[in-house]
Amino acid sequence: MKMMHANEIRAGDVLLCYKDAKIDPVGKGITRVTDSEYTHAAICIGPCVAAEATVSGGVGKVQIEDLIKRYDHVAVFRQPDAWRPPERVQAMNAFVDSIVASGAKYNLRDVVTFKKRSDVHQLSLTEQLHAFFNGTYTPAPIEKGRYFCSELVANCFVVTGFIDPSAAVIYKSNVTSPGALGRDPTFGTFCGYVSSVPNYSVPATDEFFNHSTFDEIFGGGA
Repeated sequence: MKMMHANEIRAGDVLLCYKDAKIDPVGKGITRVTDSEYTHAAICIGPCVAAEATVSGGVGKVQIEDLIKRYDHVAVFRQPDAWRPPERVQAMNAFVDSIVASGAKYNLRDVVTFKKRSDVHQLSLTEQLHAFFNGTYTPAPIEKGRYFCSELVANCFVVTGFIDPSAAVIYKSNVTSPGALGRDPTFGTFCGYVSSVPNYSVPATDEFFNHSTFDEIFGGGA
């Protein structure tokens, strides 16, 4: 297990948020349909700032320190290849600025129907890929009026071009859960945990507790 400082978080890092289900009934419902105790996702877009989508605020920007304070702990994931060259970070920020300015809301409908749509997506992947390569596939728009949290994060990887159009059929953002972001190296390798709780210990049952960290795998200079 590795604890990090918030100031170690970089632009493009995926932030998965955990709160004890006993004090988070909404999170408990999300856990039930996504099979993960991580119930919220955000993405760092610059020094000390993250983008997120919430029920109460829709799509917006938040100070990372304030985000961390809302949860028991946050797991950090890093995929540096997604954000090179720096223009990709600029593209992500332009995307976020655009949808914030448009007043994008929280996509509650797709959260409610998440499990059913995820199952349908998996069963129809072959047909969707055939349609893509036949030129008959109609992708969902990246810029739209509503997003749920992990949908927003996944779209940040698409809008930069790191996930190309054919792969975006597989990595369909509106069937991507917070936990799925952490399990797929496309979105990053586990870096460590951050928490604002004094003397906090991450539960040993946490799904990333025994994972090797980004620095252990790639070295601190990556």
